[in-house]
Amino acid sequence: MSSTNLLAKFDELVKRFKEEFNEIIQGERAKLKAEVEQYNAEKERMKPFEVSDDDIIHLNVGGQKLTSTRSTLCQVEGSLLATMFSGRWEDGLKRDEDGVVFFDVNPQYFGYILDYLRMKKLASPKNPELPNVPRDQVKNFNTFVEYLGLSDEIVVPVEETVEIVRTQIVPGEKFNLHAPEITLQDDGKLAVHQGQNGCYQYGLGENTYQHGIVRLKLNLESFQSNYWMFVGIVKGDGLQQNNYYSHGWPGSYGWALGTTGQVWEEGAFTYDTTLENLTMEGDTVELVLDCDAAKLSLHLPTGEQLHIDLPKSQTWRLNVNLLSANDKIRIINE
Repeated sequence: MSSTNLLAKFDELVKRFKEEFNEIIQGERAKLKAEVEQYNAEKERMKPFEVSDDDIIHLNVGGQKLTSTRSTLCQVEGSLLATMFSGRWEDGLKRDEDGVVFFDVNPQYFGYILDYLRMKKLASPKNPELPNVPRDQVKNFNTFVEYLGLSDEIVVPVEETVEIVRTQIVPGEKFNLHAPEITLQDDGKLAVHQGQNGCYQYGLGENTYQHGIVRLKLNLESFQSNYWMFVGIVKGDGLQQNNYYSHGWPGSYGWALGTTGQVWEEGAFTYDTTLENLTMEGDTVELVLDCDAAKLSLHLPTGEQLHIDLPKSQTWRLNVNLLSANDKIRIINE
């Protein structure tokens, strides 16, 4: 092929390349133009929803009118309030007859939240104090906080508050019903076994308990040979006064102190070697009855604590049983 033909062929390839390149450029240009036009149209549609941190937000919370700024409501990223008042969804929020955003929630709880968020803006770098919520409302308030997605910010402690509400002060507990060879002294505070060795004799508390936390301290005033003495509770309807084995009554729960190491549940026992020889004459033990949680605990002088799960929704009373002559157990009311 001559040089003239080669040049003509090359010119043809260059021309074709330019045409194809121009087609690509024009296609990309048209695509970019369409995207710009779409962006501008979207921007135009969003103009009515443009927001500012300084916007004043009027709220109707359970019939109570409140006012805040957008920045206050939106400062906890990811929370329900931040999502609602970001500007994107505000047009779809429920409103009252005056066009004010409506929350069908407890206005007192919402007020706690709003006060916290306001103080949070001023308290940097330290967080503001937690809301002072009434004790009987803490659980419901924390549920509302979780609903708003603010649990990482606001957590009012529950256990300590509930403990205060549920703890029951025993109004002068003393022994009342008892087996024939038990005598009561010191106005019923002291139960004394005055029968023969090896004869089980019971003493029951005067009070019954169905709600709250009850603490009963018992002093092992006389404990012959440190052999066997039962401390526990029995169901209020489980009394069998003609049967002196109160630890074996249906509905009896507790522990046999001394060398034997027994755990009694529903009137039947199992041996627990870890309980052996943990108590002796003169020791004071504490029974903790949590009626609402259905648990019985024994606090020993060694610092050890033993626990038994109980049937729920029952009425209970103190139940002790002495085995040896001259064994004595005293209720300590502080």
